[in-house]
Amino acid sequence: MELIFDRVTKQYREKIAVDRVSLSLSQGVYGLLGANGAGKTTLMRMMCGVLRPDSGEIRYNGMDVGEELYRDVLGYLPQEFGYYPEFSAMDFLMYLASLKGIPRKKAKEKSLELLELADLSHVAKKKIKTFSGGMKQRLGIAQSLLNNPEVLVLDEPTAGLDPKERVKFRNMVSKLGNDRIVLLSTHIVPDVEYIADVILLMKDGAIIHKGSLEEIIQEISGKVWECTVDSQSAARLMGQYPALNIRKEKEGTSLRLVCGQKPTESAVQAAAALEDLYLYYFSETSGEGQE
Repeated sequence: MELIFDRVTKQYREKIAVDRVSLSLSQGVYGLLGANGAGKTTLMRMMCGVLRPDSGEIRYNGMDVGEELYRDVLGYLPQEFGYYPEFSAMDFLMYLASLKGIPRKKAKEKSLELLELADLSHVAKKKIKTFSGGMKQRLGIAQSLLNNPEVLVLDEPTAGLDPKERVKFRNMVSKLGNDRIVLLSTHIVPDVEYIADVILLMKDGAIIHKGSLEEIIQEISGKVWECTVDSQSAARLMGQYPALNIRKEKEGTSLRLVCGQKPTESAVQAAAALEDLYLYYFSETSGEGQE
C-alpha cells in the first residue's frame, strides 16, 4: 500500500494553506505535527478527498483519492466528530454501518469487535450523551474502522482529553498501524512522540522535516541548553531564545533553552527532545537569535 502526494497545493485567497507538498506514505503510523494554522487540516481533508487540490495530485495505489472507490478503503475522524446524543454506542455503530452498506449480521459482529477494541464494551448500551470526551473520541475511531479501512486519518483526536484518556487513545492508535496507513494530526507533542513511526513536521503549509524520532531531533542536537541565572538575565534570555522550561529556584531562575550558541557562561548542554524541536520552530521567538 502506498499513498503518494505529488506537488499538492491549496490556496485560500491570499493564504497558501498547503505549499507544493510531495510525500510517500506506506504502512505504519505517521504523526503530522505543527502549530495551529500550519496547514495540517487542509492537507488531511485533501487526503480524504473532501477538498480538491488547486494543483498536484494525491493517489492511493495508483487511484486518485477523489474517486468513489477510495472511500471504501478510507477511515476518517475529523476534528469535529458528529454523533447522535440519544443513541447508544452500539446503535450508533449499527446505524453508521447501515449507511456504509454493511450487511446487518456482519455489522453487528464488527460493532462488537470495535467496541471491545475501543474499551467501550461495558457501555455499549449507554447513551453517547453520558460519555466523557475520551470515550466519545474512542467511539469516533471505532466508527472510522467499520469498513476496515486501509487508510485511517485522525485530525486532532486527543484535543481536550485528560492525560489518562489520552494514554488510552494513544494505545489504541498504536495498534492500528500494524496493517494500514495511519496519519495522526496534532499539535500535542507527546501524542506523536509515543506512537508515530514517522514524524512529519509541518510549517507554513510545507513539510519541513520527515523521519523517525531519532532522525528528526538531530536537527537541534547540540542546541539545547540548561542554566540557572538571576531574574534579569532570565528575562533577557527568554526574549532572545525559545524557553521550554522555566522554574524558580533558591539560586535563581532555571531555564531550558533552544539556541544555536551557548546562551550564557553557566549553561550546560542537554539531550534534545521532540518538544525542544517543536519549540525551536514554532515559538514566538523562533528565528530570532537562535544561531
